[in-house]
Amino acid sequence: MIIYLLFSSVIVMTAAVDSLEAAFAKEVLNLSDSDYGFLVSVAGAGIIIGAILNTFVVKKIAISILMGIGSVFVSIGYLVYAFSETFLLAAVGFFILAFFLAFANTGFHTFYQNTIPIEVMGRMISLYGVVQSFFVLLTTIMMGIVAQMISIQTVVIAGAFVMLLIAVLLSCVALLPLKRKYEQSPHVDEMKVN
Repeated sequence: MIIYLLFSSVIVMTAAVDSLEAAFAKEVLNLSDSDYGFLVSVAGAGIIIGAILNTFVVKKIAISILMGIGSVFVSIGYLVYAFSETFLLAAVGFFILAFFLAFANTGFHTFYQNTIPIEVMGRMISLYGVVQSFFVLLTTIMMGIVAQMISIQTVVIAGAFVMLLIAVLLSCVALLPLKRKYEQSPHVDEMKVN
């Protein structure tokens, strides 16, 4: 439950920071609509390349590593974006966060499929989905209000740092040796035996 909660918190922060993304690109980076569209395309390329690579490594890497390290690098991508002052640096940040999002999501979805009993999986996902949506809404509103009072870049940087702290905590909890036997996929266990 702790891992589920921490990953959900990373997703909440991701959604909240994403809500300021277009305003950040236009006000802080002074990007045109076409430049912003290209930036989003860079993120799309990152997701595609990450997903393709993910299909090759998913059976060779423990899901706790995929989820933990993937979340940390998603946060790092947001930090690079938050501190960027040029299109190129923003594009690098977008690519990093999108690339590692494939790994983080694969690790998390495999984790809960391996650890949550099938009988209660639907109810748990529905319950946590409602709670997560509420916190996404609340966090997005709070960050929007603070961005109006201070500056968008400060709020995006703060949000990315909070996301990184949660992701590091998630990574530490997910990589605990006692948890590994529950989080690894059967494929990884079989490969280690062979």
